[in-house]
Amino acid sequence: MSGSGKTTLAKLLIGFYEIQEQCGNIQINQHNINDISRKVLRQYINYIPQEPFIFSGTVLDNLLLGSRPNLTQETIDQACSFAEIKADIEKLSQGYYTKLSESGSDLSGGQKQRLSIARALLYPAKCLIFDESTSSLDTITEHKIISNLMDMKGKTIIFIAHRLNIAAQTDKVIVLDKGTVVEQGSHQQLLNLNGYYTRLINRQG
Repeated sequence: MSGSGKTTLAKLLIGFYEIQEQCGNIQINQHNINDISRKVLRQYINYIPQEPFIFSGTVLDNLLLGSRPNLTQETIDQACSFAEIKADIEKLSQGYYTKLSESGSDLSGGQKQRLSIARALLYPAKCLIFDESTSSLDTITEHKIISNLMDMKGKTIIFIAHRLNIAAQTDKVIVLDKGTVVEQGSHQQLLNLNGYYTRLINRQG
């Protein structure tokens, strides 16, 4: 639900806000997040917002922003395939070398989001936080991307979403209401509770 504190929690995880001691703490691998430098934290966690950052440059330039050096074409192709954007890129006049305008105004909202997801997959982070990062996609494409992400090994994937079809594909669901965790468990476990989560599912139809 809007205003429940999902994005605020994500920003706490990436060190955007300082956590006051009296308010509790967040730990990553038994380390208090306040004791981890912001630089190290943001190397470990990659935050992908709803509105992607696209700059004036080629598709490839945008994909490689912040990525590790010396990526192979195969690795880039794989990330784009996972993000369901590879076929779109191949249709562009110069493929990966097609020049994009500032803010990606020559791309659709869904294409920008998928490009941003592919970029995130090329960034060497162990944890990826997708904050409504598929909101402009149709449900079929979204389902494919989520399935691809869930198949990845060695990464923690966190989805922040209103569309609860995403929750059904994840290992664990945490339900927030007004900044409080009200339910948590697998999709099926929460349905069995027949509580807040079930009401949200029924409301979305």
